[in-house]
Amino acid sequence: MSDPARLNPPLGSTGHGWAEPSLTRRHLLAATAGMAMAAARGEAKAADSEPSLSVMMEELPPFSFRDGQGEPAGYAVELVREMLRRAELSPKFEFSSWQRVMAKARGDSAVLIPTIVRLPEREKAFYWLGAISKRHGMVFRRKARLDVNVSSVQDLRQYRTAVVMGDISEREMLSLGLDSEQHLDRSTDYSIALRRLFSDRVELLAISRVLAPAMLKQHGYNFADLEPVLKLRETASSMALNLASEPALRHKLQQAFDAMRRDGAMAAIIARYPMLSLE
Repeated sequence: MSDPARLNPPLGSTGHGWAEPSLTRRHLLAATAGMAMAAARGEAKAADSEPSLSVMMEELPPFSFRDGQGEPAGYAVELVREMLRRAELSPKFEFSSWQRVMAKARGDSAVLIPTIVRLPEREKAFYWLGAISKRHGMVFRRKARLDVNVSSVQDLRQYRTAVVMGDISEREMLSLGLDSEQHLDRSTDYSIALRRLFSDRVELLAISRVLAPAMLKQHGYNFADLEPVLKLRETASSMALNLASEPALRHKLQQAFDAMRRDGAMAAIIARYPMLSLE
């Protein structure tokens, strides 16, 4: 007679005369999956705890531009990479127009602007990490335009000067009492401003003396074809965070920025750009 126990093995038995462990293969798989999910949640939580930061900038050689491989490069980019390395943060670089850079800085997320001129009217709109170079504004004409004669601010009123909207050069010209409609030709970027200057649609160009050579080269023009006619005021190009950035993030970046000035890292980086100076 058959053994009923062998014909109908109890729950938890394999039917082969040995008891299966209480934790089945299915339970093991479920437990493993649970641990993996918990680990993923932990990693996600850790990632969320790292401050999110966007680095917004214009194409402004030698401060910021795309290299031959399309990667961010330039003096300000090098500074940012070193600062974020010290702060143990991963950079997220984005190139855009100055109008969009400023619009993003007015948003709710943290934004770092590597190069922005510090002005009284901007003082309360940003958290200023510090100056990164001197800036020298200048008004240029084409050497071929001998009919354009400028020796004073008053002379500027006789001509149209190309400026980029929202740029410090536009603000400088307006501060001199020039009219935005009558005396200025406002473009969204330097490529348009330069095209208008070299096609004789405007007589003058207002731009930083430091930016001008690289900017002309980038857009296919020869800086030797220009000559300065009027010097504007000297200002400081600085690095700034928008006010939406968290205090902890500001503190971390300020510490890294200050350390770079103290230990000579900033001086070593700017030395690779002889057209720039800290003082």
